[in-house]
Amino acid sequence: MEEQEESRGARAGKRQGPAISSLDMVVTLVAVVVVLAGLSFSLIFPPDSPDAPVTDEGQRVPAAAIPPPATAADPVVPEGGEVLVPPLAMEAERQSAQLVCQALIGTTELTALAYNIKSARAGSLERLLGVMQRSGAEVLLLQEVDNRRRSTGSVDQAAWFAERLGGWNSAFGRNVTFGDGLYGTAVVSKYPIVSSVNTPLPNIGRAQPRGLLHVVIDVEGVEVSLYSTHLDNTSANIRTQQASRISSMLAADPRPKLLGGDMNTWPGSGPERILTSRLSDSFVVAGSGSGPTHPASRPRTRIDYLLYGGPDLTATSSSVMPEGGSDHLPVRSVFTLGGIKTEKCSDGATSKKSKKGGESEGPAPEEAGTPQ
Repeated sequence: MEEQEESRGARAGKRQGPAISSLDMVVTLVAVVVVLAGLSFSLIFPPDSPDAPVTDEGQRVPAAAIPPPATAADPVVPEGGEVLVPPLAMEAERQSAQLVCQALIGTTELTALAYNIKSARAGSLERLLGVMQRSGAEVLLLQEVDNRRRSTGSVDQAAWFAERLGGWNSAFGRNVTFGDGLYGTAVVSKYPIVSSVNTPLPNIGRAQPRGLLHVVIDVEGVEVSLYSTHLDNTSANIRTQQASRISSMLAADPRPKLLGGDMNTWPGSGPERILTSRLSDSFVVAGSGSGPTHPASRPRTRIDYLLYGGPDLTATSSSVMPEGGSDHLPVRSVFTLGGIKTEKCSDGATSKKSKKGGESEGPAPEEAGTPQ
């Protein structure tokens, strides 16, 4: 009997085993479903970054939207938009530039022409212009120049030359006023004109008024004085007084300087010795060929000069051009002008910079081209 009960219990246990196993499987399946659902939710709705800042409204801002903090080497950009370079970066850049570039002192060539053009009465303006162009001069010191005189076509001759030479600069010094215009000296320059002053020279009686036109130009940062004059042709005494006045004005000018003009006096004369006591004669220093300048058709004597002086100016050549167009032959001289500041950098590039100019002269400068 007991054996029969055990036998029934064993069969009952075998029937209950599969039922428990199915329940476990159901529970496990539910757990897996719950885990998968949680992962899916996390992927769809990621949690907030733990370091994301919170706005005033309590909403978090993604960390990727926050710019990184500025470092000491980064430039600071204020609200106005101007970039402020930190002092350390500026100092490093300055030191780097000093290491890359070095300052040099250089020279440049300056060609000048002294020419009495006789108001274009012995030849046309076009013919005179051709002489100037062939000379290759960059500065022209002219005498017997008309300004809007009806008898010579009402032309401002200095300005006419300047325009046709490529938009150069001109200054006119009035010495005589006629009923139909002005007459005097002029300077035409490829370089900018800084100032222009015409000073009357000593005169006696009814001799024609004469003057000294002083023009300061800027040659690549160096101020250079140009003087154009035409001394008296009637009296050695008047010429001597005029030369003495010019000499005293030259002595007060510290700049490199050129004096060009029709002096109406020959080498070795009293007025010439006065002028060459202050300046050097470019033809004597570096001249070649024949020296006489007047009269142009059969030159017999040298009365036209290009004198020079002051710091950093040296004559390298000088000649009298055998050109027509006037009753005088033009004097052409080439000079070397020093003191030009340059900067040579490691890449081989060289740039010219300014040199300090001389002290400005006493009288207030006229506007270039305006007679005094």
